[in-house]
Amino acid sequence: MFTMLGHKPHSVQKRMVSNLYSKSYLQSSKDLQAISDCLFFDRFLPIMHEVDEHGGEMDVLDFMQAVGMDFTSAYLFGLSNGTDFMNDAAYRRHWLEEFKTFKVRLPQERAGGEIERWCLSMCEAAERFMNSEKVRDGPLETQPVVYGRLAHSLREAAQSDAPSLKPTMMTAASEMLDHLVAGHETSGIALTYLMHELSQRPDLQDHLRRELLTLSPPLLNPARDDGANANAGRCLPSPRSIDALPLLNNILQETLRLYAPAPAQQPRLTPFSPNGTTIDGYGKIPGGVRVSANPYCLHRNAAVFPAPEKWVPERWDVGGEEGEEMRRWFWAFGSGGRMCLGSHFALQEMKLVVAAVYTNWTTEIVHGGGMEQADTFISGPVGEKCVLRFKRV
Repeated sequence: MFTMLGHKPHSVQKRMVSNLYSKSYLQSSKDLQAISDCLFFDRFLPIMHEVDEHGGEMDVLDFMQAVGMDFTSAYLFGLSNGTDFMNDAAYRRHWLEEFKTFKVRLPQERAGGEIERWCLSMCEAAERFMNSEKVRDGPLETQPVVYGRLAHSLREAAQSDAPSLKPTMMTAASEMLDHLVAGHETSGIALTYLMHELSQRPDLQDHLRRELLTLSPPLLNPARDDGANANAGRCLPSPRSIDALPLLNNILQETLRLYAPAPAQQPRLTPFSPNGTTIDGYGKIPGGVRVSANPYCLHRNAAVFPAPEKWVPERWDVGGEEGEEMRRWFWAFGSGGRMCLGSHFALQEMKLVVAAVYTNWTTEIVHGGGMEQADTFISGPVGEKCVLRFKRV
């Protein structure tokens, strides 16, 4: 979908999976709930506890991209068919290095390479899973939610041509690779900048923690040994309750404003019409003209966001017309038919991660140099790392 220029084919393929990424679907999805339970209680919290036990230092850019990949791949392909980047640090770092080269290669140069083969292997695993008779109620069994829906819809759409499985598989794999690439890097970047900013503000961390402890149940680390989690079990607070926390929302919203992970030009093509298109007073623009806007500039409109270069979460407390104007200029996920398909998925995942971290730990900066955003379409820190120290509360 990302590279489809035509409106109609884009909208047709988007409708195949768009409801799977809606806020209401995600908040009530049993598969995503099972994924969240497994990834947090079996991977995220034990790894964070181990980091805590061994000095507390971590490169959060590296690890948060792993979190993003594990969440995304599990939702696309099912838990047993997705990645375990959180635990497999060696392969994760190899993959991230390979991805740096992959991003700058032309399609014909990267075709059939390691990353494409890796994505195709997960599609094939999901296909075998859907065709198997195995019992799917184990701790690592969830449905391949997105792949399953897309593959089924593609087959239905192409029935008249009686295609073989391979072309359908390749079409689905191409779409899944877009989701994987978009899902791991952007959320990892946003979480890195959020934690870097919070690490400079211990008072705000305390305020956030007080808000997080109102969740029922609170997201306490079961491995804590101070008795504070005596009643904690393998139960996460509901996505709706986490989504309703105002300070957590403000902190994430402001991070996405100031450090939009995709801050560069987001192109659109003008539609074909008899009288052309009018944009901001410029009339008779013919169809097929590429026009662009970018979040970096929109988010730095000082008339809408006073002191736009400062990270000020409380600015989002403003209501009324002023608050509505800020939301209108907020473009971290784009807007309209080409808006980021996974925006609600990303927000739900990131809020859960922040809640888990700051319920249990404080953070401080160990190595924070090179945090300026790179001048690329997806823009992480130029230093390519952010080392923080985690201290148990």
